[in-house]
Amino acid sequence: MKKIILITLLMVSIGLSAVELNLEESVRMAIESNKSLQKAKDEVEKYRYEYNTVRGNLFPQVTFSGGYMFKHTNLPDSAILEMPSLSSMLDSTATENDNLIAEYLDNALGGFMPSQENSEYSLAGSIQMSQAIFLGGKLINGISVASKLYHLQEKRYYLEEQNIIFATKDLYYKTKLAIELAKIQAAALEFANLYYKQVNDMYTEGLVSEYDNLRAELEVKKIHPQVLEAEKNAQLALQSFANHLGLKDSDLVLKDDIKLDDMQVIELEDAISSGLDNRMELELSAIGVEVSKVMLRYEKGNFLPNIAITADYNFFGMDSEKIESDDWGNNYSVGIGFSMPLFTGGANTYKMKKAKHTLHQSELDHETLMEMVELDVRNSYLQWQADLEKVDNQKQNQELAEMGLKIAQARYENQVSNQLELIDAQLQVKTARLSYMNAQYAAVISYEKLLKAMGKTLK
Repeated sequence: MKKIILITLLMVSIGLSAVELNLEESVRMAIESNKSLQKAKDEVEKYRYEYNTVRGNLFPQVTFSGGYMFKHTNLPDSAILEMPSLSSMLDSTATENDNLIAEYLDNALGGFMPSQENSEYSLAGSIQMSQAIFLGGKLINGISVASKLYHLQEKRYYLEEQNIIFATKDLYYKTKLAIELAKIQAAALEFANLYYKQVNDMYTEGLVSEYDNLRAELEVKKIHPQVLEAEKNAQLALQSFANHLGLKDSDLVLKDDIKLDDMQVIELEDAISSGLDNRMELELSAIGVEVSKVMLRYEKGNFLPNIAITADYNFFGMDSEKIESDDWGNNYSVGIGFSMPLFTGGANTYKMKKAKHTLHQSELDHETLMEMVELDVRNSYLQWQADLEKVDNQKQNQELAEMGLKIAQARYENQVSNQLELIDAQLQVKTARLSYMNAQYAAVISYEKLLKAMGKTLK
């Protein structure tokens, strides 16, 4: 008995390494530590950058290119031809003009002959610009698709976050329920031990039979393994919840109890209307329909002309010895381009028809999803109402069972009833308490499911 009490106290008490958490703190920790949610956040950022990338095509595309080249040539002797000198061929009768003309021709002809060693230098640069004027609406539609996909990822991140919050609340209350059930089993064992002690004392004095004493002892031995099982389940639930929060090697103490007082009054029609207006899945589906519409417009743009402006400016410089900063040449050009498909073998037509069918499928999926959301809200609402009725019934059953136990104790102490009646009353109390706790847990979770089905933001 002492061992059981120590295990129970260790499980529910605050140790040196224990972490006290309420429901709000648990949700925050789960959001911060969940890897799937972190990946979803990265996915949002990826689509944001993709949107900015596509949007950048609206602006002029400017590129700069340049290069520097040095070339040195050393020709073999066989490649150098000996040029005849006209000046040396003149006789003494040649006039001064004849000598000038001969020297000029010698120099001119010598310029056509390559030098045995030659070095060349060049430096050139180019700036090019292109600007799309009209692409059949494909550029604008592409930006629109990228924008919608970016917002789609934002919605998916929100939906993933809501799923994490709901799962955390479910695990929190489920763990709390496991702890409370362990307490109920421990209390039942404590009662059975106390009762056995009383019966054993009465048996020693000869007031009850040996059969009564054996029945009391048997009840203790029967409840003992149930207590161990409940404590094991509570410890496993605590460990699972700690893993969910990213806490390892830490003892958790859950401070918030299961409460039904915070529930709002909700009517079925209001719940359905809220679900159809606020359900995130419907927003995602609506974005999917819009994307299909944009893709249809994109495919229609294949039949329209493409117009773009291009311009480029080039500058260059060269010198046999060096590149001089004040010795540059340049050229530039500006043009406008036009292209339009005349025949593609029907490919553009088939793409457009495929996009129409995709749009029709998206619209049908959206209508189907609306029907499913309405059904989900209705089922969640009815389940919540049924669970609330179970809570009231189980609460009354617990009160009646506790009253019956008091009566059975009084009857047994006055020797009006037998031991079986008292043991049965004790069993009824334990069963009623367990059922009441389970009903409370079911009501809280079904309420959270209803809020989620209505598209309400869980916190």
